[in-house]
Amino acid sequence: MSTWVGQYCLNVEDLERSVAWWSAIGLRNTSRTEIPDAFEAIMQNPATGGLFQIAQQKAQQGPVALGTALWKLYVNTPDIAGTFKRAVAAGAEVVTEPERTERWPVTIAFVRDPDGRLVEFVERHPWPEGSPADEPWLGQYCINVPDLDAAVAFHEKLGLTCTSRTDVPEALEAIVEAPGRGGLIQLAQQKDGVPIEHGNGFWKRYLNTDDCEGLYRTALAAGGEAVMEPTRLDRWPTIIAFFTDPAGYLVELVQKLN
Repeated sequence: MSTWVGQYCLNVEDLERSVAWWSAIGLRNTSRTEIPDAFEAIMQNPATGGLFQIAQQKAQQGPVALGTALWKLYVNTPDIAGTFKRAVAAGAEVVTEPERTERWPVTIAFVRDPDGRLVEFVERHPWPEGSPADEPWLGQYCINVPDLDAAVAFHEKLGLTCTSRTDVPEALEAIVEAPGRGGLIQLAQQKDGVPIEHGNGFWKRYLNTDDCEGLYRTALAAGGEAVMEPTRLDRWPTIIAFFTDPAGYLVELVQKLN
């Protein structure tokens, strides 16, 4: 059984506004979907990096209640000054301007997107050979968890690998991924101990697998709570299942059929 990180899905107040903003900073809208409850769009750099899904719920009225589940999402860039400038011109709220860090060989900047989510731009000095030279791409996304060790152990039971741990002033962090395949997730335990408010801003995250039934059973045995049993979709050649992880996040398992 193999597991790797897929996209994550964020609820937005206005899908067209969000697509326009993310497009302005250099990502591409590569697909659109309408499902019974929502209008959805995928944003990514098709050449490399991760991808995320933005969704406007059809019942959404007014701003999304972001909560504190998603701490931040990362956008990697070969030109942080240019990416930052385009983001601000498109209406981003500036949190911090580009600044070179002392701890790592990177320049970072923070802004908030049209819904108020924290976005971290990162330019590494230098990027590895073969990285895009003229367009940004998505890095990891960072979700808050109440117990970092427990969250890492849960993801390892699902078949992912913890590839790094970091202690920053605000939080303890860990990266989980399937090295060389799919995206990556950053888990963060905030040191202030304030309980996480999930709100409705972070809808769900996806794990891809070649064995939906097996991964679903593994997740439940590891402490996940059942939401929907593995089901073959009529619309796509796919088997999906849903569970809630021990930290309260909705997870969709996806097995694509040949």
